[in-house]
Amino acid sequence: MREFNPDDFIVRYPGQYDEREQKALDEWWAQAQAINNRGSIDVKALIEGTLPKETPGIGPVLPVTEAMVKYNHAKYEQENPLFNDAEYAKKAGYKDIPAYMTFGAPDDVYTSAFPPEARDTLLVSQASHWVENYTDIYPGDTLYFVTDERKMLDLTPAEGSVYRSTALYNAGTVYNQRGEIVNKVGIHYVESVKTYKPGRKPEDFEAMGFMGFWEDPDWMQKEDHIYTDSDYAYMKSVWEKEEIRGSEPRYWEDVKIGDKPAHVLEGPIIESVLPAFPFGQGLGGTRTMKKEILDPEVKKTMVKDAHGILRLPKESGYTPRVPDGAKASFMVEDGRGEALNEKMENENMDVDTADIHAAEGDMRAAIINFFGRDVSVHAINNWMGDAGRIHSVRWSIMPPETHAAFGKPVPESPYYVHWIEQAPGMEHAHVNSHGLTRDTAEVFSVVTDKYVKNGKYLVKLIWWIKDLQDTIWINGCTEVELPHRS
Repeated sequence: MREFNPDDFIVRYPGQYDEREQKALDEWWAQAQAINNRGSIDVKALIEGTLPKETPGIGPVLPVTEAMVKYNHAKYEQENPLFNDAEYAKKAGYKDIPAYMTFGAPDDVYTSAFPPEARDTLLVSQASHWVENYTDIYPGDTLYFVTDERKMLDLTPAEGSVYRSTALYNAGTVYNQRGEIVNKVGIHYVESVKTYKPGRKPEDFEAMGFMGFWEDPDWMQKEDHIYTDSDYAYMKSVWEKEEIRGSEPRYWEDVKIGDKPAHVLEGPIIESVLPAFPFGQGLGGTRTMKKEILDPEVKKTMVKDAHGILRLPKESGYTPRVPDGAKASFMVEDGRGEALNEKMENENMDVDTADIHAAEGDMRAAIINFFGRDVSVHAINNWMGDAGRIHSVRWSIMPPETHAAFGKPVPESPYYVHWIEQAPGMEHAHVNSHGLTRDTAEVFSVVTDKYVKNGKYLVKLIWWIKDLQDTIWINGCTEVELPHRS
């Protein structure tokens, strides 16, 4: 974690902006006002591409390719036939293999940062997002992204701070080529930014690029776990109890408040997914080794790295190939999709059991929020069965108390939701770390409510994800629509 000298930065006060801030914020607020005052979008014109170019809030267009849908399923749904067999999916009432409901809900389409030209450093906290599902997504669809609402709330303390802290909230709609609403999306987070005093900015600030302006808590305080045989025995016991409900309906009447779905465990997570504008599930990331570790013959071929993590001899065995042309947001100009594939092919060799990270060092990386969201979706898919539908998923990471515990206090946003506190017996629990590579991700969940809304029979589950050290790094809430016997 980089150290910053507070004396190098301008002290900020709520609602008081200098010329640099005011100029950038005037433009930001003008764009936000245009979006908020726009009214309903002409969906037919949106799809036909005939909307006026100056229409505020219009985002990118995303073709849903079979390759990209199957790429995500290779990471999260290796065993569920609903996501891998088109004929099976059709018998279950789908038109084809369905994409994840989060396929068209990318953070980076709907985010609206505090103007970069009005700050020098950036600290992000309190991500608290949601996605509602209205129509299934299939290969061959086309998704159209529209931002409908944009808000900024100044959280800077009255007594002043070197941080200008703002809560940023964006909401929007995703449509398909038939003009149907696919998703409603809400993205919220807090940005705490600093601006150098004249003459205090480091000479190499611009040359440092991302590392010059990015600020993080010291997440690496968390102990790096070394995996043992007893860890694998525990992981195996969780995997053996996982249940894919499949074609047997889980009826709404049979669900009881307090029911606890079987745990789902992913990992160890060797590499996190990356943002990939405008893909909602990102690129990269390794899949779980569940299938291989449970197979005695395959397990014999696996080797342990310096952290006790079992891997297949070749990286291509656990890193799904990125579809051609897909690019990650951080390296769009470099063709990250192709680069990831090339890296995987170049490293398609025997594992160096001494330290297989030697080529790129042994640093850990923070796991992005939507990885945890999608692991939770996988757990709910297992539980609800083919006849269920996820109506909404909401999730939160990096609460203010955790930022403070890891060295970066931030003011609390009124938009942040502490979901885990709503689960019976978890009233005093909270997200107390950040997920890091080499962690596992174990999903715990409990049914906390059931009700009928707009003719839909819904069940509410609160969920959270822990690693093997019992630290919680993400929590959320999922509404599931289940079939009714009548």
